Amino acid sequence: MLLRLEVNDAIYHCGDPVLYWHLVITGAARKCAFSWDGRRQIVDFLLPGDLFGFGAHEVHCFSTEVIAPKTSIVRYPRGALEQLAESDREVSKCIRELAFEAIVRLQTRTLILGRTSALARVSAFLLEWADRGREGGGAAISLPMSRYDIADYLAMAVETVSRALTALRLRQVITFRNTRHLTICDRRTLEFLRESGDEEAEAV
Repeated sequence: MLLRLEVNDAIYHCGDPVLYWHLVITGAARKCAFSWDGRRQIVDFLLPGDLFGFGAHEVHCFSTEVIAPKTSIVRYPRGALEQLAESDREVSKCIRELAFEAIVRLQTRTLILGRTSALARVSAFLLEWADRGREGGGAAISLPMSRYDIADYLAMAVETVSRALTALRLRQVITFRNTRHLTICDRRTLEFLRESGDEEAEAV
């Protein structure tokens, strides 16, 4: 079944039964968790070609919401897809590869959150997004998410994210075409800032 969704539409909520697996066709979505006091933590951004909604539990551990206009998602019945994977080696291989990609994204985010400075985290995020782009890691980056989404992904205040982006722009490491589109002008410096500690990065 093809779903056509708009920004902030929920694909499923935490606690919903896992009845379907989903594949992004166009647009983008965010996978997130909410604390008891309403605070949000984004654990993954989903782009065309990403499979999601699968897991080891019978209910979803996260909520998933659309972040880009006119997002299209294919929904597959879980039982039917599992049966197909058992009987078709190519389907099984494809699902396995997509699942591995999801694991790698979560591991990458763990490394990003291990950065000790705001500038290092934002630099790591931009490099991750550039490398994840379907253009093969080009200098031009499109960000379907808001700065609030980026802040909740990096476990930072949105003001801190904005200051870090401004610092990168003033150093001419990046340039903005608009709030959602930027270009990496100096990838080498961005890589250095990603690896820098507090003192080096915050002195920039």
